[in-house]
Amino acid sequence: MDPRLKSSTQWTPFPEELCQQTEAVLMERFKPEYDIEDGEFVVEGYIYQEEIIGRYGLRFDGQLKQYNFEVSLDYNAEKDKPLELIQASMEVVEHLWTELLEDDLEDSELSKKWQTMPHKKRMYHFRYSTVNTKLEEEADRLLEEYEKKLVYQAPDHDPFKDIPDDENNSTVH
Repeated sequence: MDPRLKSSTQWTPFPEELCQQTEAVLMERFKPEYDIEDGEFVVEGYIYQEEIIGRYGLRFDGQLKQYNFEVSLDYNAEKDKPLELIQASMEVVEHLWTELLEDDLEDSELSKKWQTMPHKKRMYHFRYSTVNTKLEEEADRLLEEYEKKLVYQAPDHDPFKDIPDDENNSTVH
């Protein structure tokens, strides 16, 4: 997940427990009303020095595409409490999901560029994506495994020992 701010380079991931709790809240909120029997919400996020960004996705069994809203907000490590900001952003996340599910919007109608939404004296930025978190994780794992096979160690022997040095012009057989 790419951050919104160019200054966002180092991060701390959302705590796993927070992600699991958020996934459960989204399922509880949307499953009965929108008949999401074969789907699951997937949550991940990062806390940067000046930004908090979360991806709130819905993945269905048998589909490659995962429907996501990425929500970003400015963050000041000296005055803001990240957990409170993440929890407060859930109202925006629920609004976005309600709009998508109720209006039965198509991918082409949703912006993949950052949009801005004011909410409770704070500006939230959001965009839509179709990145499949599970597939991305698996691709990363396979790439790491493949890269390991591309690394070779030099042999322990000296490959130049049988080559004559220029001083005596002798050939070793």
